[in-house]
Amino acid sequence: MKEMDEYFQESEIQRLEGEIFELQFKLKECHDKELTYKQLLSEIGNSIDEIIELEIENERFRLDAEIDYKSCISNLKNYLQEYKRVYKINF
Repeated sequence: MKEMDEYFQESEIQRLEGEIFELQFKLKECHDKELTYKQLLSEIGNSIDEIIELEIENERFRLDAEIDYKSCISNLKNYLQEYKRVYKINF
């Protein structure tokens, strides 16, 4: 009887160790996705900052250069599609 209890305890320990390993793997996957999303948002934020900086320079130096916002949005859409393809993420 004692041997059976020890066997079941060892089996339970192995099962729990396997579950811990799986959870650690899932946690790493989630962390990797989080970093990917943070990078994506950072790059989009930087692009927006560049556009705003161009607009400010246009006003400051009285330049007549127009920013094509439709093209900016189209490029952003293409960038997001490519990002999704490369990093195999869905949003």
